Amino acid sequence: MAQTSHQVARKHHYVPQMYLSGFTGEKGQCFAVDASTRASFRSAPEGISAKRDYNLIEVPGIPADALEKELGNFEGVIAPGIKRIRETASFGENGKDREDVINLITLLAVRNPRTRKDMEHLYNGLVQAIVAMPFTDKARWEAVVEAMKAAGKWPKDKPADFEGHKKFVERNKGTLKVHKNWTLETELDALPQIYPYFDAFRWRILKAKDGAGNFVTTDHPVCVHHPDDGINYGQQFSRGYGKTDKVIFPLSSKVLLIGRRDGDEDIVEADRYLVARYNATVMGFAMRQIYAPDDQFWYATPAGRPIGKGSTLLQDSNLKVREDEEGDSAVGLEVGGHGAVVAARRASAAF
Repeated sequence: MAQTSHQVARKHHYVPQMYLSGFTGEKGQCFAVDASTRASFRSAPEGISAKRDYNLIEVPGIPADALEKELGNFEGVIAPGIKRIRETASFGENGKDREDVINLITLLAVRNPRTRKDMEHLYNGLVQAIVAMPFTDKARWEAVVEAMKAAGKWPKDKPADFEGHKKFVERNKGTLKVHKNWTLETELDALPQIYPYFDAFRWRILKAKDGAGNFVTTDHPVCVHHPDDGINYGQQFSRGYGKTDKVIFPLSSKVLLIGRRDGDEDIVEADRYLVARYNATVMGFAMRQIYAPDDQFWYATPAGRPIGKGSTLLQDSNLKVREDEEGDSAVGLEVGGHGAVVAARRASAAF
């Protein structure tokens, strides 16, 4: 770790506290449902959607938390615009605040644990495959050794035993991983590439009517939604941003944004049932936690069942956690079963 002369911040939020503040209730706390532990609790934004050293860098002469601080500064720049959109349910005169929310959506879409894990899994596999490649054939290995000797990079008087090196690589290649700095740099490089996709959408603002209840959010709030694909635990393996049909993004407990390929950038009031439909979809993208100001929110349920309520969500049999191949039980969440698909399709038909 880079040496620093100040206290290094170690707790880093992958969902900004500034964003989570839009889903707080009494005492500035969020009501949270953790599907992986089947428990609910209340917490200030400071205590949720955070990981130790998530943005830590290792560069000589630069504070290890420099990136974390810069991200905090950036969030501070866009925060006033986000606040105005929440309060007015509009992008402001001449859309002056639109850019701020597009920046926030891009940041959350690119820099999140789910995307990072998928990216690291891909590139770690590539690195390990490259290291193992010379040992697929003895002649290939000998050619590599000769090239290294010619370049003066093979240790003098060291044997080039094929079988010995092959066993060593097979035994240790799983420890080879891309450096954290590379991962962070790749994420930052992706931001200006992904921004145009979200900027090109036509964003409808959904404003919850009085008595309609609250919109919820999650620890993975940017929902790249394809209703015809059905439920796939957040659809994290669905088509990429360039082929996205719709993006759903809860901005606060009273405002939700819907990005579409065409249409008007307008404001629509949402009743309880429309709020519930989008809540079911948003919850289906969570990694493990759902956030709301309190437990009185509504969500769509399978046909023939009463509308669901946050206070009984943990008892709902449709609240399911998906395990991946590594046994991680906190990588996906399905809420509403078939009813969530039905609700999403109805909402898509109307909007």
